[in-house]
Amino acid sequence: MQQPVLAVDANHMVSYANPSAAAVMGYDCPSELVGINGKPAERSYGEGTLTHADGSLIPVTWSLLSLALPGCEASVYVFRTGADREGRLSPVVSSVNVDQQRRVADSLQHGAQERLVGVLLGLKLGREQLGREPSLVAELIDGSIRDAEDALAQIRDVTAHTYPGVLKRRGLPTALAALGAICSVPVAFSGNLDVRLPDAVELHTYFLIAEALRRAVHSARAGRVEVVTDLDSDLVVTVMDDGDGPDRRRHASLVAMADRVSVLGGTLTVNDESDSGTTVRAVIPVRLRTADAVTWCDARCSH
Repeated sequence: MQQPVLAVDANHMVSYANPSAAAVMGYDCPSELVGINGKPAERSYGEGTLTHADGSLIPVTWSLLSLALPGCEASVYVFRTGADREGRLSPVVSSVNVDQQRRVADSLQHGAQERLVGVLLGLKLGREQLGREPSLVAELIDGSIRDAEDALAQIRDVTAHTYPGVLKRRGLPTALAALGAICSVPVAFSGNLDVRLPDAVELHTYFLIAEALRRAVHSARAGRVEVVTDLDSDLVVTVMDDGDGPDRRRHASLVAMADRVSVLGGTLTVNDESDSGTTVRAVIPVRLRTADAVTWCDARCSH
């Protein structure tokens, strides 16, 4: 494991540390940490400092996992370092990247990673008990198997949200149909798009439409959504809903959608009427590769 990990008892005394934890905290050997207080100084939930061996403070964020062990109470801290000297985590410029990286990181850190840590510790403890308490070893192994299965499911879910497999294999129309099938309100799809597009265009367009659907359902409380994807000289994506209009000054989803389109060199317009819902329209330039040549489709937008 590359990230620092501390296992602590009910009193936060360290019972296990990995080599990364020892290195980050300035110790030569992980065993030197056993028996010390492993609870970080907390500034806000999940963020604070660890104390280095020389007494200096190390800015960290962490997640905390309860570890079910027969006959005792234990927890595991999984730490993430990388803050600057004032304790501020490094910013990411693009709001699209910030949002996506935060979701992926949270899903991994609070899901798969903790379960895999639990697997590792369960197996280590099981190995120590071999030949002494067979029933305890069996419980530890059974718990590790469950954690490994949960971690695998979490990783598959994160992968699907990062780059949906159906999008990679079948293209945008099929992926959008699958997206609409799991939406909580009816979604109608239409348009002439029936060819594969460049990977970047397909990926950003997919998440653009996913964000528009999420906004329509959860923020605008729409009862129905229509999505049109037309390909001519540009790819024109139109998402229409019958919900409430957005607050343009505060709505993060509009910023995320604008960033998606901007990355592709396109334009985004949003029209909303209090009595007829919202229409999101993106015009995206597309570079189409045919068998004979590469054709550039320049972005044009009517004002």
